[in-house]
Amino acid sequence: VLCAHPDGLGVTELAARIGKDKGNLHRLLRILEEEGHVQQDLPTKRYRPTVKIVNLASSLLRNLDLLEIARPVMRALKQSTKETVHLAQRTAQGGVYIAQERATGRLTVETDIGATVPIHCTSTGKALFADATREELQQILVDPLESFTVRTHRTLAALMTDIEQVRERGYSYDDEEHYPGIRCVAAPIRDMYGKVIGSIGVSGPEGRMTLARLPEVGAEVRASADQISLALGGADLRSAVSTDAASVSSDAPDS
Repeated sequence: VLCAHPDGLGVTELAARIGKDKGNLHRLLRILEEEGHVQQDLPTKRYRPTVKIVNLASSLLRNLDLLEIARPVMRALKQSTKETVHLAQRTAQGGVYIAQERATGRLTVETDIGATVPIHCTSTGKALFADATREELQQILVDPLESFTVRTHRTLAALMTDIEQVRERGYSYDDEEHYPGIRCVAAPIRDMYGKVIGSIGVSGPEGRMTLARLPEVGAEVRASADQISLALGGADLRSAVSTDAASVSSDAPDS
């Protein structure tokens, strides 16, 4: 309502327009003012929205752009890998799955859209926090980390070692760390400032997602992530993906 009235509104008029009690509305406006979303013009006592509202709108638009740009890339990745592809968005406390392209005609891995992403035991979580420091992770995770399988990282130290390897290779993998019999590969998506804002990944049963296949899939996933990042205004990272077959295969996890 305030955005629709650039000259601002007083508490009484605003309360009448939205059907709220003046006392409760005044307290709400004080909170919004403390957070920087609205400001009061002292001479007129009218409240106006601040430019911080623009930041909220921009965040929404960036997320919509991410999904719109990523969708055709996800479909192409599904076709090339014949596996289910998922897209996640970074949040302050982790991540959330926002889209999925399911492989047809075969056993696939289901991802609940809107579900939160476990950081320490999924390729998606590791990709979303590929640039995170130990201090940043300590604000979200607490030792001992929750165990889902015998392969789940139980300490922040183990997770940080894994994430350091993610930075080096450009993609992450989950070797049955969240669900037994399931392996996943993911890579970070970056905005124009180089900040990780999302990830794209592939999941499948360990019979198809073999250890020997992970580097090949990882290179495809990383190329897809770089393609999306480039479309979002990021740097052209695709040249870094063109490693030769020998160097890619040497990055495979031990069997």
